[in-house]
Parts: sequence; structure tokens; C-alpha cells
Amino acid sequence: MSKEHLLYRYSRSGFLLAVLLVPALVGCSGGKKTSSEPTDQAKVPGGTAVVAFAAEPDVLNPLIFKSAYSGQILVLSIDSLMEMGEDFRYFPQVAKSVSLSQDSLMVTVALREWRWEDGSLVTADDVVRSVELFMDPRIASPRAGGRLANVARVEALASDTVRYHFRERRADQIATLGHYLLPAAAVAHLDPAEVMSWPMNEAPVSNGMFRVSSWEHDRHLLLERNMSYSGSPPHLDRLLLRIIPDEMTRFVELETGGVDVMTDVPPHLAVRLEARDDFSIARTSGRLIGMVYWNHDKVLFGERKVRKALSFAMDRRAIVDGLLGGYGQIAAGPFPPVVWAHDPTVEPDPFDPGKARALLDDSGWSDTDNDGIRDREGVPFAFTMITRKGDPVRENAIIILRENLQAVGIEMTIRILEFTTAIDRVRAGEFDAYLGVFSAQLSVDPAALLGSDGFDRYNYGRYANASADSLMDLGMRITNRNDAQPVWSSFQRLMAEEQPMAFLYHPDMLIAYNNRIRDIQPHVLSPFQNIRDWWIAPEDRKY
Repeated sequence: MSKEHLLYRYSRSGFLLAVLLVPALVGCSGGKKTSSEPTDQAKVPGGTAVVAFAAEPDVLNPLIFKSAYSGQILVLSIDSLMEMGEDFRYFPQVAKSVSLSQDSLMVTVALREWRWEDGSLVTADDVVRSVELFMDPRIASPRAGGRLANVARVEALASDTVRYHFRERRADQIATLGHYLLPAAAVAHLDPAEVMSWPMNEAPVSNGMFRVSSWEHDRHLLLERNMSYSGSPPHLDRLLLRIIPDEMTRFVELETGGVDVMTDVPPHLAVRLEARDDFSIARTSGRLIGMVYWNHDKVLFGERKVRKALSFAMDRRAIVDGLLGGYGQIAAGPFPPVVWAHDPTVEPDPFDPGKARALLDDSGWSDTDNDGIRDREGVPFAFTMITRKGDPVRENAIIILRENLQAVGIEMTIRILEFTTAIDRVRAGEFDAYLGVFSAQLSVDPAALLGSDGFDRYNYGRYANASADSLMDLGMRITNRNDAQPVWSSFQRLMAEEQPMAFLYHPDMLIAYNNRIRDIQPHVLSPFQNIRDWWIAPEDRKY
């Protein structure tokens, strides 16, 4: 057996890291954080915090969920072997120690004494079965094509020891251990072919700090403290997640005390709270990318020169300054500035309608019948762009984009749909263009978004480019980040030329909260990143 290098060991005094896999990144934060300042008051456990959710989760089964709202709930209720911390380094959760073989093709994990909500131990069999289900074609998990695709097999060496065997050397082997876990006993009698009707779609089995107590569809979900939790418990007893699709309604509920926390506050509404002593606003540089997905199966978007013209025609500054109020940055590519591989020398396309017109002319798109719309071989350059309802930035940005494109002779029809309707159509490929928002991975792996093997994940436009695939594959094989940076820079330059989608903006994350909830410290990883530390003084408890 190859010599193994011990990477992590858990001790009573904390986590001892022998090897730092990910360099620290500097995040941005700001705004008013009155209630997050240190206090000498004792933190007495108890109380309920109420959070406004913009949309209902799709399912709560970690194998098949696709909604970001589902992910936010699952990360509060299911702990993984490894987890990314606020310093962007991976640290053990359920794992006690992690050893990487010299050739990096095996990782051996010893488990801590960690329990499911029914009190049973998390075992190596649970880990093995979880990976098997993620990779089962009958499940068709959207995570099967990610890092887990590099797992050849997982074996239980003992009840508390498991070994991962990888197909090839990659830079993110340890990050692979961040997948969700399921109890083998709970899924033993379930048919993978019937996964859409599994009980855990509504009630996942928890080994995390909270458990899903109830879910009243289109109204709320109630999370309660997991009394069997093996880690440091949260101070809160309960977290009530109210489903409120309309943004203004969410904000009014916040102002009037119906909810305590709103995680997606638009800048123009945040200003209303800044003068109030009973609320705080926290600002964090985000991992989101607002962009237009082009459907590459459509003839209109198949040529690089045309996509480049569309990019030059779009006024990104009008979106960032006018709609985000300056709380964001113009996007140049698929890596937000908070990601270590981001190359600041790759600049976004400027707003240049003249250059856009010249490129369209060169591509044979001209207004032959003088109706104001370009055409080629009798086909007008006309298409429909859809976006989701409930996000005023997108609802107004799509109008700006329509005006931008109209100015260069392109007719764009707008359709604003309910979130579930919009995303279902996009996933099915039933769209021309989609103005959406993507959450980038902080540990770099853009294949789900831009790889030719990502059609069943987030590559909704079905973009495929051999050079892009080659660069992504090479970048993921290089374990030293200094060596990998030139590869990722080349990838970003290629994306700037290819414009597989129009990268528009990176919105900051603005979180507003009532000061009765104390010690809230949101992070780029999650607005709930330090929810374990949230607490409510007994005199401030309402429920």
C-alpha cells in the first residue's frame, strides 16, 4: 500500500491542520452590524428566529435537490465528512482524520463518533451507500457528474473507517468528501428507481445541528434543534423559514416584525432600514453571477462572433450602478473576484454598440428590408428572453437588455415567469435565452456550468468547446494553485472570447435582520454561516 500523508486530525482542542489545501481569501463586508458586536450578556439557549425565504425548496432529498433554497436547508441539517470554513480551507466535520496516499489516488477517512437524529452512529456503511446512491444512474443525481464522478469506488475498512479510490489525480480530492451523507438503514428498503417518491424528499434524516420538523407547502418549514447532535449545538431552539415569494411582502414582514431575517435585500430597500436602531444591514461580497444563458442549440447563438456582438451591446454599468446601487461589480467571466482563480487582468467587454453593429455586419446580419430588425437569409434576428419573477434586479435588467439589443437591430421579447416554471423550461432546453443567477463554487470547478459533460447539471445552454474542456481538465489535475493559476487565466481569456453566456454582474449579498437576533455574521459561503452562534436574549423572545 502506498505511503499515506496525514492531512487532518481532530483533537479535543480543535482541528489540527498538517497541510493547508486552500489559501485564505479576503472577503469584503460592511454595513451596519449593531447586534453583531460583542456583548457581556450570557447567551442563554432558546428561542425561535424567523427567516424569510423567497421560494419553496424543490425537495429535501440530498441526492436529487436542485434548488438553492433546498441546499440552504440541507446544509443546516446534514453534516458531511469535510466542510469548507470561512477561511476557505476544508476542515473535518464527521471525519476524525483524513489521510491522502502519496499518489493522491486514495483517501482514508476515520470517522468521529457522530450520530443521526435517532441516536444511531454514522458508520462507514453510511458513507459507502451514500456515494453509491449519488452515482446510481437510476437516481440521476445532479451531483453525480461533479467531483464524485472521479470516485472509482468507496470501501468500508472498518465500521468507523472508509477509503475512497479515485480514478485520476485531481486538485480537489479532499473537497470530494464534502458530499451529503444518508443513513444506509433508512434507504435500504427504498427503490432508487422510485427516488422521486422517497419519504426523505419531505423530511431528510439529520445528523446536523437542526432537523426538519415540519413542512407546510407554500407557507413555511420548521427546523428544530437536533437533540442528538454530536457537534457544538446551536443556541436557537427553532428556525422558522417562511415562504414569501414577493420581495416587497418579505420586506414589509421584516419591517413589521413578521420575520427577523431577510437574506436577499435589494439596495433601494436596505436604505430604508439604515436609519433605524432596531435593524442592521450586513454586506458581503458575493459568489453569484448574473448572466444570460444562450441556448447553443439555437442557430442565432451558435457563432462566437455573434455572441461577442451581443456582449458588446449590453450595458453592464447601467445594471450595477442603476439597479444594484453600486452594491456589486461588473462581471468578466465565470469566476467571481472572491474565487482564488479569478484573473483581474481579464476585463469585461465594454458597452460598445458600434462594435456590436460591426460584428453583426461581419456575420451577415443586416436589415435588408429596413424594418429595424436585422435578418440573414430571410430569418430575422428575433428571440425571447425569459427570467424569473420576484427579483426586481432581473425584472428591470431584462428591460435594459431589450433596449440595448433593439439599438443594434435585434428584436427581443420578454417573458417573466414564476421561478419553478422558468427553471423547468430552462432545464428542459425550452428557451432561447435566460437571464439567471448562478452561484459559483469557491473551490474551483466550472465544468458543471461550462463543460460538455455538464448538460445534466448547470450547462443549460449546452455549450461545448474542446479547448475549454481541455483547460478545465488540466486545471483540475494541478494540485499546486500557483501552477494552476496560469491555466485558469487561459480558461478565463478563452471564455471572454467565446462568450458562451453573457456574464453581466456580481451582486453583493445584503442581509437585513432585526437586532433581537444577536451575533449574526453572514459570510460569502452562506447567510447562515454562523447560525450556531445566533442567539436571542430571553427578554427578546417572541415565540
